[in-house]
Amino acid sequence: MTNGNEGRKTAWNRAWVGAVAVLMASCSGVTGPLKPAWQQDANLQHHGVAGRAAQTGQTPHLVARIVYGAPDRVSRMMESQGDVPDQVRGLTRMGDGSIEAGLQDVATGRWLESHLCGGVLFVSGLPNQAYRIVVRNRTPLPLELAVGVDGKGITDGKPAAWRRGGPRVPAQGTLYLEEQDGRPLLFQAVTSDAALYALGPAGRTGLVQIAAFLAADAPSVPSEKLRADQVLPLGLLPVAPPEQYR
Repeated sequence: MTNGNEGRKTAWNRAWVGAVAVLMASCSGVTGPLKPAWQQDANLQHHGVAGRAAQTGQTPHLVARIVYGAPDRVSRMMESQGDVPDQVRGLTRMGDGSIEAGLQDVATGRWLESHLCGGVLFVSGLPNQAYRIVVRNRTPLPLELAVGVDGKGITDGKPAAWRRGGPRVPAQGTLYLEEQDGRPLLFQAVTSDAALYALGPAGRTGLVQIAAFLAADAPSVPSEKLRADQVLPLGLLPVAPPEQYR
């Protein structure tokens, strides 16, 4: 039999243990993996576009274009851009800046001679030269890519298209691609400037296109709703058809 003080002490201990249990249960969801933003907040919007559409839709927020060819042809195509070419060494920011891209020679690992002009990355390469595509994700969220090379998808060799299901690049991660449908990436002989004017997803010989999507399982960035004035890399929700750079 306990006296009054001991009884009150026992009751207090039980209450304290219960409070700790409730707190631990409430924290378990915080320490666990975050759900996609649109699952956490069904009303998440950016410029009137629902977050769910951004993470599940088929409209990329960026399409980066890389045009290659022999040095003399690349020079002629850059002249037709009517812009000042900027020589690039290594990776360069593409489009809205959410990714960086560049091409390397597979045999030496060196970056190929490249220039950024009019939003297009021009790369000098010779026919049958093996190369690698390097893509760096500059955002804090994972991205899904649709990569088309010479009019064919990078993973299956089918006609290129801007749709999900392609290579994935983690947050702040880097992706290396040097095969297309199981075969080494080789520069083809480019006999015209047509790749420069191929603006659709199908592409053509001499053109590498990288379409970026916000991954469907990307966690929420802040817990608050995204503001309309937020810009990349934090405002990853598409607000219009993908940019095309010429």
